[in-house]
Amino acid sequence: MLKPIKTILLSLSVLLIACASGDIKPVPIEYGDMCSFCRMAISEKQFASQIITPDERVHKFDDIGCLLRFRKTTGDQAKEAAIFVTDHDSHQWLRAEKAFFVRSTSVKTPMGSGILAYGDQAKAGDGSMTFAALTASGQ
Repeated sequence: MLKPIKTILLSLSVLLIACASGDIKPVPIEYGDMCSFCRMAISEKQFASQIITPDERVHKFDDIGCLLRFRKTTGDQAKEAAIFVTDHDSHQWLRAEKAFFVRSTSVKTPMGSGILAYGDQAKAGDGSMTFAALTASGQ
C-alpha cells in the first residue's frame, strides 16, 4: 500500500517541477471574461491582452489601452512575469516585448485606444513601435 503512494507522490513532484520550469503561457479568453481595468466583457479577441504575475494571477483586458492604463494606475510593472497581446491579423497570442504596435484611426477598438499589435513589423507598417516605446509614449 505504501509503495503506490510513494510512486504517486514522486510522479506528482516531477510533474510540478516540470510545470514550474516551463515558459509562461497565455491564458485563453473565455466567455464571460471581464476586463481587469474597465470591467467590460472581452468579446473581440483580436484586441485582447493580458498580464500574468509571478504568482500566476491573470489580468485580462479588452483593449491594449486598458492594459496600459492598468499598469499606470496600479504600479504593477514590477510584478509582471509576462505580458501578452493578440496579433490583430492572426488572433494569436504574442509576447508584448516581441510585438509591434500602431495606433489606428480607422479601426475601432473596444475602449477607443486604437492600439493594434502585430507579430510582423512589415504588417504593422511605418510608424510602428515596440512595447517599450508604446509604454514610454505616455498612453
